[in-house]
Amino acid sequence: MAGRADLHVHTTASDGIASPAEAVRRALGCGLVALGIADHDTTAGVAPATLAAQGTGLEVIPGVEINTDHAGGGEVHILGYFYRLQDPHLEDQLSRLRGRRHARMETMVARLQSLGLPVTRERVLAIAGSAAVGRPHVARALVESRYVRDEREAFDKYLARGRPGYVERARFSPLEAVALIREAGGVPVLAHPGSHGQALVAELMAEDLQGIEVYHPDHDPGVIVELLRLAADHDLVVTGGSDFHAPGSACGSAIGGVTVPGEVVAALRRRLPP
Repeated sequence: MAGRADLHVHTTASDGIASPAEAVRRALGCGLVALGIADHDTTAGVAPATLAAQGTGLEVIPGVEINTDHAGGGEVHILGYFYRLQDPHLEDQLSRLRGRRHARMETMVARLQSLGLPVTRERVLAIAGSAAVGRPHVARALVESRYVRDEREAFDKYLARGRPGYVERARFSPLEAVALIREAGGVPVLAHPGSHGQALVAELMAEDLQGIEVYHPDHDPGVIVELLRLAADHDLVVTGGSDFHAPGSACGSAIGGVTVPGEVVAALRRRLPP
């Protein structure tokens, strides 16, 4: 497949500001040939994006980004591509994770209220709508309250790990996420590992990790070189994407801001389980 692909985009199905149809429109505007819809802990954005892309020549890649916590500390995100659509076990586990997200949000709101911040669970849920609720929705509520200028400041002051509003997630391990994606017929990829890729890859290969997200807005040239070497050493597919959430948000860039060759899509397909 010639052309460029952005394999990591969030929509309003989780914590992005673009609807699936709007994400498709932006991808077409960038001249992309493939778009990976990879919302947090939900596959709900895939079907409407696929529908919006019909007849356009843009391929929508079914994706998901599962948020996990490593036993050694820190968040680890696992991307899954080309899983079986509506796989019962995958959807059940993602539903459980979204339930944990809701409970976590309520604890965060309670902590922020104890600090005197006028944030309510009702407002956060209204902002999230039908999406999988997460910290960016809490951040947007803080912006509305005018206690912070933007989402980045909300994270820096209140919502990042170690800040007063941060709440740990209930444990779901990276190994469990990799196994879950593989069991659903998909291709698991380690998302934006930064400089921690070496140790994580060695561990996740035990559960059949197939790729590593090398090209990401948070990766500087030195990290990219390190991850390319790691991918070659372990025969992993090299992926990448913008991690688009919203303009001015604490993470990601614009759709099409970080891309990989369209041939990567075929490389991922070749890693589908037999």
